[in-house]
Amino acid sequence: MSLPTERAAAAVVFLMGALLLFITAPHHGEFWWSDAPRHALNGVFVKDLITAMPAHPAAWAMQYYVKYPALTILFYPPLFYLISAPFYALFGVSHATALSVVLVHYFALAFGLYLLARCWVSPLAAIAVGLSVMAAPGIALWGRQVMLEVPSVAFAVWAALVLRHHITGSRPGVLYLAMFLLLCATYTKITTIFLFPLFALVLLVAQGPGVLRERHTWIVAALTVVGLIPVIYLTVAFGGANVQSVVGIPDAAVSRDSVAGWIWYARQVPWQLGWPLLALAILIVPLAAAGRLPARFTRSDRVLLGGWILLGYVFLSAIDLKEARHAVVILPPVLLAAGLSLDALLPSRAAGVALLALVIGTGIYTWQEAPAPSVDGYREAAEWIAREAPKDAVVLFSGKRDGSFILNMRTIETRRDISVLRADKLLLNVAVRRTLGVQQQPLSEQDIGDLLDKDGVSYVVAQDDFWTDLPVMARLQTLLRSPHFAETTQIPVVANIPTEDTNLRIYRNLGNVTPGPHTVDLHLPIIGETVKGTIGH
Repeated sequence: MSLPTERAAAAVVFLMGALLLFITAPHHGEFWWSDAPRHALNGVFVKDLITAMPAHPAAWAMQYYVKYPALTILFYPPLFYLISAPFYALFGVSHATALSVVLVHYFALAFGLYLLARCWVSPLAAIAVGLSVMAAPGIALWGRQVMLEVPSVAFAVWAALVLRHHITGSRPGVLYLAMFLLLCATYTKITTIFLFPLFALVLLVAQGPGVLRERHTWIVAALTVVGLIPVIYLTVAFGGANVQSVVGIPDAAVSRDSVAGWIWYARQVPWQLGWPLLALAILIVPLAAAGRLPARFTRSDRVLLGGWILLGYVFLSAIDLKEARHAVVILPPVLLAAGLSLDALLPSRAAGVALLALVIGTGIYTWQEAPAPSVDGYREAAEWIAREAPKDAVVLFSGKRDGSFILNMRTIETRRDISVLRADKLLLNVAVRRTLGVQQQPLSEQDIGDLLDKDGVSYVVAQDDFWTDLPVMARLQTLLRSPHFAETTQIPVVANIPTEDTNLRIYRNLGNVTPGPHTVDLHLPIIGETVKGTIGH
């Protein structure tokens, strides 16, 4: 098989894998993870900003947040949102479009992993390695959500591939491209930042101390430092929760100062990859010690893969906030190790067939036993509001999945006149999440009713018993069930996982609703700022 034919075949396999992931993923507004609709909305914001070309972008952005208060554009690196914007412009604002952007990156991740594996193993085994990143349950989970893990790792894998090409070909321009791609990974999700010192070490191991005398080495190093300054500034200035997750959080699952904290991610990997692939990956250690790995798997290659896993593991374990999705960044080299191990254990052709069969089996397991979580009902609530609410309506949302409702509301292009207020923003001050601190506004039931009337709230979409252990939220629910409001409909929340939100009620305000426009101030505890804007106009 010629090289172009081989690569075309690999591309077809990964394209089919991406389509299967799309088909098996929620893509009609059934968001599960709270960050997913926010990432989708951030891209919509960029698209709307470019379309509007406002004379005063900062004021326009504040107004956008007031209208769609699930925006988190400055709290995360911006690259994914910049890439999403033209997709929205071409294909429309929808959950499906946002997911498609993730899957474009997923295809790139699989293809890049195949090309990297191809440096050491047979064509079929390399295709299987690329496909394994789509089949592994713990990676497919986040690749079927509008999340940043897969896009970021896709850039990182291509950066590693290009770095290796630089090492084998010694072309300076390729080194610039490798560092640019790694910057792209970090501008997608900052957790890939640990790879910069690793890439420097790989370069030093491959080319020796002489690399430090190369002019291009220092130019690339300087450009990298300059390139990292904006994303570090954004993280420190606006991503307070991300910084806090490193230095310490009161609700950490396990302490980073404990043994449990340092083995936490190791306990997640068997589920994320499946024991067969993980066992193969572990075998690379005795195989390397026995000299069974191919000669083309050089010392610098060992530093790259081993350092990626070890340095990444230490980096993640040192962060107080533990979430399995963070480990996605260290899984590609583990999959490469699995491919190398099987290629060393079996004849080349047999290894490719065996690995492909194992990966397909893993994919079937993921499809059958690890479906993508889906929580439906919020799109239906947004569509009901779009049908029934008057022009320039103000809608209050009270519930866990405010991002899902707000993004679904924004996808209805004919009702961009509707503004959404969040009950937690109106009645509480929440520091990112409840477990990090919450302050209640000293409002009576009458005060809350007067406030909603004054702000022009004509409809309320409310999850049953949302945070009603807090007195001010309990007063809101009591108010909604009083003669001040009339319940108009109920929408069941249907999910394929256990959820605390099982029902949404929509209430119509029967009080003296003040016509707009209305000025509102929304406090953002995460950055200590207040956003001002108008609604109901």
